[in-house]
Amino acid sequence: MTRSEAPETLEGWYIQHDMYTVKWPEWRAMTPAERDVVIAESTDWLAAQATPEQGMSAFFSVLGHKADILAVHFRPTLEALNGVELGLRQTALFPYLQPAYSYLSVVELGLYEVLGVVNRKLAAEGLEPGVEGYEAARERELAAQKEALHPRLYPAVPAGRYVCFYPMDKKRGETYNWYALSMEERRQLMRGHGMVGRKYAGKVMQIISGSVGFDDWEWGVTLFADDPLVFKKLIYEMRFDPASSHYALFGGFYVGIRFEPSEVGALLSGQPPA
Repeated sequence: MTRSEAPETLEGWYIQHDMYTVKWPEWRAMTPAERDVVIAESTDWLAAQATPEQGMSAFFSVLGHKADILAVHFRPTLEALNGVELGLRQTALFPYLQPAYSYLSVVELGLYEVLGVVNRKLAAEGLEPGVEGYEAARERELAAQKEALHPRLYPAVPAGRYVCFYPMDKKRGETYNWYALSMEERRQLMRGHGMVGRKYAGKVMQIISGSVGFDDWEWGVTLFADDPLVFKKLIYEMRFDPASSHYALFGGFYVGIRFEPSEVGALLSGQPPA
């Protein structure tokens, strides 16, 4: 293996994180009857996006000044995501929204650990690179592993009242350069990183999405939980892991509270999600 070898990855749903601020002065200037018309149409539109033929969407009220509303869309193609964007722009609500931030990525599973499992299994069977039958056996094992990972590539938007989203990069500096590490070095670092995450199993659901070539950062991380303090504890602990402490760079953090499409009227009237 060369030091520049890129890891094999699997891809699933495309994901769009769309964030908007509400133009509150314009919204409040409407009559109650005008607002009711917009709310009724918006409720129907959001409900349709939440349960499309393929994929799904979820909506969150964002805390802080960065945005008011976050929509997270899972879809099978870029065309489907583009259809969501264009559809929103045709609604009566859109003139009262100001785009604040967006992030495009695709659900990604790195095969660092999977390849390690496959290689160890083949070695135990006496199959090494160059030995007759090795390549065929390796392909069969990889196919079985990939099939088992299908539910993680095409998940439903995880349950959880709260969401935390942030983009991140791996460093390419003079002292620490992730892309100069060997495959085995990266595998070991990611294995240790994963062990930290496993401590929070059942408390938080994580979606890792790749965005190299799609957006300004290399990955997006979306966490879902019923206790928002889990975000702080998990991310704080991971900062001490070498995969983060030596090699990670983080973008802005966005935290929101989930609301149902039927609650959009209450949200626009100043009520937090029930």
